[in-house]
Amino acid sequence: MPDRTIARVATIARRTCLLHFNSGARASAILRGKLFDYDGSGVAVGDRVHAVCENEQWAVEEVLERDNAYLRKGLRREKQVMFANADRVLIIASLAQPSTKIAALDRFLVAALFGGVPAVFVLTKLDLDMAGNRVREINSIYESFDLRIFPVSNITGEGIEPLRELLQDGVSAIIGNSGVGKTSLTNALIPELDLQVREVSAWSGKGTHTTTAALYLPFGERAALIDTPGMKSFVPYGLGRDNLTALFPDIQELTRACRFRNCKHVAEPDCAVLEALEEQTLPASRYKSYHRLLSELEEDY
Repeated sequence: MPDRTIARVATIARRTCLLHFNSGARASAILRGKLFDYDGSGVAVGDRVHAVCENEQWAVEEVLERDNAYLRKGLRREKQVMFANADRVLIIASLAQPSTKIAALDRFLVAALFGGVPAVFVLTKLDLDMAGNRVREINSIYESFDLRIFPVSNITGEGIEPLRELLQDGVSAIIGNSGVGKTSLTNALIPELDLQVREVSAWSGKGTHTTTAALYLPFGERAALIDTPGMKSFVPYGLGRDNLTALFPDIQELTRACRFRNCKHVAEPDCAVLEALEEQTLPASRYKSYHRLLSELEEDY
């Protein structure tokens, strides 16, 4: 009988993947053809899989049901699973040089809410926000959310320790736009991961200096990090007219007072969302993010 066991997908390259076993061992495995159509998106980093070993060759034969998944829309509007089965996603934003736009934070947050992945904001380059104006702005925008926010500096080390404590249990994925200091933050949090990144990168042939595919990197006894490539732009997958408002909880709360049940909160009379916007009880940036995604949805129809 061939050996059969459960493993985690550590990274993927073409039709093969690197598996991580509970023992800490790793092995290359073949992805069988049918798995490329699993859930419309193939095997993802972080997936728990059934793997079988025959004649010293591992093969993935089944993907187990996911607890959650973080999705984005591909260039052909197809579903792409960036990672699966994470206990939290760290959404990395830069406070300065460059300053991450609220619209980008909102898109990453919408994907987390849609996929059922608890979100955490990590605000880097705290040393460049000496007066704390940008930190206060972001805190005020999301103060109604059940959302932890960690301002940190990779240069001074401020804020790193509380964040490191959070990562000591469970699987934490890390995501953000290019240039926000994601790699520097990872190295500051868990220096020993650099060796794993180089090892996995060498296996996949992707190079060792930049992350070009998601990587599942265990550390300690109970923790792992999923590192994802930096992106210039991000479009959440799975949005529709029927669920967009629900993915903006602060706006959804206001809609209960709208005159019309099917109010789109654009130009309708007696719209509680527009009234809150005018009264400045709803941040303009949040409404702008909602309206932009709504416009993109209507362009698709």
